[in-house]
Amino acid sequence: MKIVIAPDSFKESLSAVSVAACIEKGFRDIFPEAEYVTLPLADGGEGTVDVLLQGLKGKKRTHQAEDPLGELVNADWAMLAPSERSPNKTALIEIAAASGLDLIAPEQRNPLVASSFGTGQLILEAIEQGAQTIILGLGGSATNDGGAGIVQALGGRLLDSKGQELNRGGAALADLASIELAGLDSRCADIELIVACDVDNPLCGDKGASYIFGPQKGATPEQVLMLDSALTNFADVAETQGCVSGEPMSKRTGYGAAGGTPMGLGLLFNMQIKPGIEMVLDVLQADEILKGADLVITGEGQMDNQTLQGKTPYGIAKRASLQGIPTIGIAGSLGTEVEALYGEMSSLFGTVRSPQKLEQVLEEAELNLRRTARNIAATLQIGRQLRC
Repeated sequence: MKIVIAPDSFKESLSAVSVAACIEKGFRDIFPEAEYVTLPLADGGEGTVDVLLQGLKGKKRTHQAEDPLGELVNADWAMLAPSERSPNKTALIEIAAASGLDLIAPEQRNPLVASSFGTGQLILEAIEQGAQTIILGLGGSATNDGGAGIVQALGGRLLDSKGQELNRGGAALADLASIELAGLDSRCADIELIVACDVDNPLCGDKGASYIFGPQKGATPEQVLMLDSALTNFADVAETQGCVSGEPMSKRTGYGAAGGTPMGLGLLFNMQIKPGIEMVLDVLQADEILKGADLVITGEGQMDNQTLQGKTPYGIAKRASLQGIPTIGIAGSLGTEVEALYGEMSSLFGTVRSPQKLEQVLEEAELNLRRTARNIAATLQIGRQLRC
């Protein structure tokens, strides 16, 4: 029996590699003779660089940058060597490294002031080191600033009606009156930017960045309204000034990712947006790995109907389904709405064993995950015996 274990990370507790190891240990307790293939995954969020380095030759680097609140942090990124497959010198960056939610304590999270400036510093460092192509993973950000911080870090100016530079953060965009890109680093024009996006939400509106993702970054209902209005203003000013053309930026698919970061990136680069999980699966040649498998096990920290919006478990489950392989999903917790997921996976399991405080859930994540995996395997074994 071949079992492919292909999870994302459990945010704030376990990396994708650790999740895969825990699931394998639990299953080995019941099926020690099975063939196990671990395929840690990411969809553009934290861990994307490490996951991509599994299938690509490159070197991880560290650069000091500002976190979402302006404190210095050592942020990892990677540079790939040119190859036949990718002749350009390519940098791998994830927004979570410098602008991630994990970098801020829960009580300090504030999307009104959180900035993507540090991610802009990482992009600038990659350019300084000779990158010609940049793959930027979006996901796990603490920001709702529409990528304004990135614009500022790369030399753009965001000004109010008095010609004064805006403060950083999403709320300040409500006062935006003009955008000046004359001071932008000229090398941006020559960069091929590929954005790995883990959602397809638009920038604004009730399905946009502020409404859907703002609350998990600390926004109150009143602040959600404020942030959505500020992002709308950012898009309106950019369009009025002729910085962009085509479909209104507030409605573009995927522009709601990472607090609207594609909005700012679109002002600076010739940008391609690709589904993060599809890009990762292709790079890691997941279709080949799945061949001959009897079962796929996937998961992430929380699974609900939003998982269908380009998240890792949905991506790998689709690939498995094309080969007729059943998929089981294991999550740290299951959301209140999961019905749509049952159309994509055979079964779903949450690992939290009883009502607990968040701190205890995170502390016991490894134990709970292994125990749940073991119980799933035992149930499968009983099913095999009953068929006999």
